[in-house]
Amino acid sequence: MEIQILENAAKILENSEEFGNLIPEVRSNIVMAKKGAKTVNDVAGIPGRITTVNNKPKVFSRPDFGASSHMARLVLNIMKYDPSKRSALNLIYNEELIEICSKLGLKVSYYDRGEEPEESRKKEGGTIPWGVKSAIDRIEDVPDLIYHTGDWGKEPSIVLIGKDAVDVAKMAVCIARLFSKRFNKLDGYKVLFAPSRGSYPSKKPDVSCLFCAIARNDPNVPSKVLYNDGENMVIMNIFPYNRGHLEVVPVEHVTDLTDLNPESLKRLFIMVNKTIDLVRAVMEPAGINVGINLGEAAGASVEHLHIHVLPRFEMESGFMETVSNTRVIEESIDETYSKYMKNIELLNK
Repeated sequence: MEIQILENAAKILENSEEFGNLIPEVRSNIVMAKKGAKTVNDVAGIPGRITTVNNKPKVFSRPDFGASSHMARLVLNIMKYDPSKRSALNLIYNEELIEICSKLGLKVSYYDRGEEPEESRKKEGGTIPWGVKSAIDRIEDVPDLIYHTGDWGKEPSIVLIGKDAVDVAKMAVCIARLFSKRFNKLDGYKVLFAPSRGSYPSKKPDVSCLFCAIARNDPNVPSKVLYNDGENMVIMNIFPYNRGHLEVVPVEHVTDLTDLNPESLKRLFIMVNKTIDLVRAVMEPAGINVGINLGEAAGASVEHLHIHVLPRFEMESGFMETVSNTRVIEESIDETYSKYMKNIELLNK
């Protein structure tokens, strides 16, 4: 499984021309460990690392276990503090990259090789466990990014850390795009589009009630309906706050919870619980937001009762609005819809 995930991650990086700007002189490697990994042979990486050809990322070898030493040992040490964080990717050191990552809401920490105790310096491979512990102790948490500014004969470095190699690769690509915008001074970095963003609708349809139109299968209203039992339906939000964003909606046009009788209210929230199960099974999020906005002042954009079920991820590119007023959804709606439909029996149980 880790090999396939790494192959997908490598393709994501190769397909990003901007990522070539983040590859250091020592080259990049992306690694992912097995669950419960104990040795470097339990960690897969890219033999020969990720290099550049004409400044574009290039991977020449298929991922394999035991293909990395330095990055594998870093992940193994991270897993001692958080076993779920099994992937890492090293990048070129640049202060602007660190600033971008901080603004994205990533947990950033560092270690200073000048502070390394003599006993770890003398011990073969001793710097990594000391450096990881130092970075974790500094913020009292496991970071999403660790950097150091180098030492005599040692190149400074940035390492992205995450649970999954694909998520780490996607975050690296988003960071690379922001860095490229800033580096090239192309209109700052006010707008950032993920590759699939062009397939998203540009504006909401002109109908009196969006959800009523979806319930009656209006052909002029784009929708992704996962389930409809005649009383409640589960749909994908096609203007999502984050990937996998679902909504549970009464088929009848109601505007408030008080419009529903106790039995209807009970069945609505049973469907919310089932939808949460579906999101957890398919998206494997770090957390879930469940929310109801009643009235325009509370954030409701449609006057028809609906309940948001929103997966949240520790390394989600959805922090872009903090610096650019732009959401980045790195997976197409069709891809996510297909994943949900393969597990749709969870809504029928």
